[in-house]
Parts: sequence; structure tokens; C-alpha cells
Amino acid sequence: MAFTYEELRRRAFKRVAVALFSFWEEQRENQPRSAAVHSRIFDTLVYNEYIKLNDKAPDRQYPEHVVPCAYIRNHAFDMFWENKSLDDVASMIGRVLRIAYIKQEEAKTLDAVHKDTMPDDWNPECDSILRRFEDEGITIAGLKDTQVGNS
Repeated sequence: MAFTYEELRRRAFKRVAVALFSFWEEQRENQPRSAAVHSRIFDTLVYNEYIKLNDKAPDRQYPEHVVPCAYIRNHAFDMFWENKSLDDVASMIGRVLRIAYIKQEEAKTLDAVHKDTMPDDWNPECDSILRRFEDEGITIAGLKDTQVGNS
């Protein structure tokens, strides 16, 4: 069976949701609540080609997740505690899991302010996934995804 590019992307987001749910199930009785799974889980389960917003270039080699993976992981756990479905979590992941190739110094700027977080007033359901970048005045050169934030 051959899969389309969009089917492969959706399958990848669902794969992450299933893996995170498995970890959540094992930890849901822990007090205090936690999301004890490394945020790099996304790197092994989702091919970068499915989530990149631009291409590498000589002046931009650093792959930065536009919404930090730790934030996405934690939000997925929160969604499971709120009885959201695997499809809901997969959809959220499909909306916010993106990488942009930026300059190393831009990555340092982002990490100084929001390494593992998003701004307090940011809504993962509808706000711009580029908010961390926008707040720091960083533009993504070579932006090619016209549906930024859509799964």
C-alpha cells in the first residue's frame, strides 16, 4: 500500500499521540503530575521533512522547533488528563509541531526567553505557532509552508 505525503504526516502525528498516551497511562497516578518522557521523542517518531517550514541554507543551519517539544509533550499530557482523545492530541501535534532552520544566534535569543515554554497568554488551539519568533523579532527566511500551524 502506498501512502500520500499527507497520510504519512497524519500517521506520524498519530504515532506520537499513541506513544505519549502510553507514557501518560503509566504515569497518570503519579503525584505530583508529571510528563516523564524525554521531549526528544518527537525527533525519533516524526520525520523532519513532514514538519519543516523552510530549508537549510548556509546562513541558517539550526533546526529550531517553533513550539518547544517540552511544551507540546506537557500539553499532550494535560489533554489526556482532560479526557481528550488520541485524535484530539494528534491534531494538536499536527498543528504545532514544526521546525524552522534559523541562525545559531537566533536560537540563543529564543532560548534565553522561552527555551521550553511559550508566552503565558499563548493559546495552542488558535494562536500563531510562530509567536516565540514574532515576540523576539525573528523572521523565518525562506518560509514555504503556507498553512503554518495547520495539520
